Amino acid sequence: MAITLSNATLDQLPGDVLRPTYDRSALTPGIVHIGLGNFHRAHQAWYLHRLMQQGLA
Repeated sequence: MAITLSNATLDQLPGDVLRPTYDRSALTPGIVHIGLGNFHRAHQAWYLHRLMQQGLA
């Protein structure tokens, strides 16, 4: 059965799926993405997520 990914369904994911350890509702915009493409934006999001998991961003 497919689960639609959202804040409300995070607790329905299997136990081996990593979840954010930071409060996503406390995040505020601070980086502007200007036309570098989705490849760059996706990788930037991944690296920022990893920094936030460590409390460094």
